[in-house]
Amino acid sequence: MSDSVEIRWHARAGQGAKTAALLLAQAALRDGKFAQAFPEFGPERRGAPIQAFNRIASHAIRVHSGVRQPDIIIVLDETLLDTVPVTSGLATDGIVFVNSPESPLVIRERLRLAGQRVATVDASRIARDHIGRPIPSAPMLGAFAAVTELISLDTLVTDAITRLEKRFRDRPGMIEGNIEAIRRGYGEVQVEGRFPVSRLERLPSPRDVERTLPAWTDLPAGGIIVTPGSAAAYETGDWRQQRPVWDFDRCVHCLICWVMCPDAAIIVEDGKVVDLDVRHCKGCGICAQVCPPRHQAITMIEEDRQRTGAVVSAPVLGRNGR
Repeated sequence: MSDSVEIRWHARAGQGAKTAALLLAQAALRDGKFAQAFPEFGPERRGAPIQAFNRIASHAIRVHSGVRQPDIIIVLDETLLDTVPVTSGLATDGIVFVNSPESPLVIRERLRLAGQRVATVDASRIARDHIGRPIPSAPMLGAFAAVTELISLDTLVTDAITRLEKRFRDRPGMIEGNIEAIRRGYGEVQVEGRFPVSRLERLPSPRDVERTLPAWTDLPAGGIIVTPGSAAAYETGDWRQQRPVWDFDRCVHCLICWVMCPDAAIIVEDGKVVDLDVRHCKGCGICAQVCPPRHQAITMIEEDRQRTGAVVSAPVLGRNGR
């Protein structure tokens, strides 16, 4: 049994994966283990798919590449299951954590997994309840601690408080909310089986264990579309966490939103807004910000609320059926 664990995070920019990976590493260090944490960014825009990585070991870690064959995968956004090969390279005895209200069995079937285990927790709902925003990283850390037992809940909470106090010193409610979110994630996670904790039971040793370095690979051009005329084929609408909704009773079709949209995602005909290109709208919210205050015709809503029909308004639904 290996005496190290490799972890890969899949998330969208702005969901806290980088911060969560750093916090996990700090907690592991406090528990007397060796640890790494680092992110991998592509296009640096909120909502774009990103990865972050952890290594936790009982010996000094000499490998500094990205994690390609993880023991644990943590997915902070369920929509990534349809667009990113999140389970690529997962160990045969590994486990996948998914931010989802669905049961582990449903996610297992969706991912077509065989022997690996699945854990789920509705981290977005927990985050809304305690933080006021669907940032799922804190509840997912709690779920990770509960299932793997690689770090204790007390250690995780202690390090979270230390880190959050630096950022939210003047907002104690945010600190308390994040800690409660961690505790709820710890208590509400659903899981199939357990993770083999025995792989880290040995005490840290000064003797380095040699690891086989991965073969050389060329990194893809981050965020660059290299084929001329192919931009329309990149459905960047998958990055979206929010979408704009128009109230046409208030809209005067001044077209300021159309002029300012960086993605040309607002469709205008005969001088009027008629539709939204949902395949390319990234949900940046610029249209809502530039809409004249006296009209306030554009509201940003959470993407999952739109999909479930929870918002009753006059939305631009898009011609692409989404």
